[in-house]
Amino acid sequence: MRRFYQFEPTTPEAVAAKYGPYIRGDAPTHSTLALLGGAPLGYLQCYRIADWPDWRSVVETTEGISVDLFIADPDLIGRGLGRRMLAHYVETIAFPFYPDERLCWIGHQRDNVAARACSEACGFVAARDYIGDGRPYVLLVRGRSQDGKRPRELQTP
Repeated sequence: MRRFYQFEPTTPEAVAAKYGPYIRGDAPTHSTLALLGGAPLGYLQCYRIADWPDWRSVVETTEGISVDLFIADPDLIGRGLGRRMLAHYVETIAFPFYPDERLCWIGHQRDNVAARACSEACGFVAARDYIGDGRPYVLLVRGRSQDGKRPRELQTP
């Protein structure tokens, strides 16, 4: 996880301080723990872009929601679990939680080929590059499914 997300060592107290408000509902972020056979598999969160000014300036829109996810156990990466986790989360949790939003955004470090492939397999398409934490990222977007089809504005010819 540290290579693409947590760049510096952390402590349980720092994790609690950062994610505690999300879990308690004190911040405009909806947090979810994904389970596999009753054991933690990964963490996902979604939020309206309009609620986070710093992210809104990166995405350059107020429309839509963003999702973030990670799988902490390296032994569970590369087995297709992230793709299933992300696809299910976007369709059954993120979009229903924000029913008026039509677009969903996700950002990955440019070098994180596996994460980008996961998001692309879930219907996300590259929108543009950006710099975050001094590193190059790619911003991807997808629309809300309608009868299992991608919205016209995101279909490729």
